[in-house]
Amino acid sequence: MSLTLDIAGDIRAAVASVVPELRAAVVDAVRTAIADRLVSVEEAAEIVGCSPGALRKRIARGTLPVVRNGRAVRVRTSDLLGKVRS
Repeated sequence: MSLTLDIAGDIRAAVASVVPELRAAVVDAVRTAIADRLVSVEEAAEIVGCSPGALRKRIARGTLPVVRNGRAVRVRTSDLLGKVRS
């Protein structure tokens, strides 16, 4: 009489139980990274399909929030897409 263990089956079952949670965590991390990405005014204009000048006017009026680092002006993609959709 021999005793065999189904280690591969046990591992497969353990991985299968963790995969949905892991996938959800990765998707959330990627969405957060994309939403918090900072882009230049030129890149932002390209994303929404308008001119950089039009975005600069919105920035000057205060209708589009920006992040300033010295002289560099950056737009968060989440702010950009939120303002365009509304």
